[in-house]
Amino acid sequence: MPTGNLARYGEYIALGAHIAGSMIIPVVIGIYIDRAWDLSPWGVIVGALMGFAGLISIVFKVAAKSGKTQYNKKNEDPGNGKV
Repeated sequence: MPTGNLARYGEYIALGAHIAGSMIIPVVIGIYIDRAWDLSPWGVIVGALMGFAGLISIVFKVAAKSGKTQYNKKNEDPGNGKV
């Protein structure tokens, strides 16, 4: 197995962990706030909305990175001098 594939697998695992963390951590904090200050269900709702906003930001970052990669591949010089 080439090491380049291992690096890509690592990127995907890190992306999955980042997505999971962006949803789980705010909800857990919301649960804690609900129990500590008796605000149920507002802590969980706000935590879920914050987690969703974080998820959307991750999706935009990945899409921007993907778009830059495709743009660079599309505009590479094919070797005949034309771009």
